[in-house]
Amino acid sequence: MLALMNLGGIDTNLVVALHALLSERNVTRAARRVGLGQSAMSHALARLRDWFRDPLLVRVGRQMVLTERAQALLGPAASAVSSLERVFQQPEPFEPRTSSRVFRIASTDNLELYALPRLAAILAKEAPNVDLRFHHLPKDWMTALERGDFELKLGRQYPIAPTLREEELFRDQLICVVRRGHPLAGTRLTLRQYAAASHVLISPGETARSTIDELLAQRGLQRRIAITVSHFLVAPFVVAASDHLLTIPSRLVEAVAPALRLETVTAPLRTEAYTMTQVWAERSESDAGHRWLRNALRRAIGA
Repeated sequence: MLALMNLGGIDTNLVVALHALLSERNVTRAARRVGLGQSAMSHALARLRDWFRDPLLVRVGRQMVLTERAQALLGPAASAVSSLERVFQQPEPFEPRTSSRVFRIASTDNLELYALPRLAAILAKEAPNVDLRFHHLPKDWMTALERGDFELKLGRQYPIAPTLREEELFRDQLICVVRRGHPLAGTRLTLRQYAAASHVLISPGETARSTIDELLAQRGLQRRIAITVSHFLVAPFVVAASDHLLTIPSRLVEAVAPALRLETVTAPLRTEAYTMTQVWAERSESDAGHRWLRNALRRAIGA
């Protein structure tokens, strides 16, 4: 295996000078090509000759010609300069109407419900060739964001790593629903009634424990969790066809209750409002395409 060369002591300006000298075969023209004075280019040529231990350019009559070593360097020097130009060139500006970028977003399904109908309309109007790939929210979503597995995370607010950034989208509150015609529909539940009823619990990947169960435990009560589901959008359908209770975000109730004929009941436990956010890696902070995506999501969700 070949050992990698230590580039720490190499002046990359010499690569540019070498390419110009080999291409122009004239110190004056090479200096003009890269915007240097003639004396500076002469100094660069001297350093290159010392580095390669070869004259590189030699005079033959009234012309300068390349040595065999210089001939061999023509291709690598041109390739090196081309690579440097690609590294330091300014990125193409993000134009939503012509961009064909693909954005990957990790989200809970209720956020997908809130965002996607309006977001799809925004894309159709402003960015018809931009594609979205929504994924389930993994437990290690912070690490996945840092790794670049996806560009954005949508969901409930949690403490984040220093390498991440976040923005509040909206605040929500938990409320209790039952099917229309349920014996408890339209009533104000007591703590014991609430605890004695059978419940559907939504436990997505990002939820570690239920706030409701903690509040009940503080009062010496425990409810019966008859069914646990991992998706927000499954639970309302289960409740609509059963006598179970469901405690869910109010915004989700607004979206599905009319179609599923769900009714709210006044629960005896009032939980604090919580925040839903979008989270991204620090490296994406200034990316024009990413900024456009975050703005589109804000508009779609109505923040």
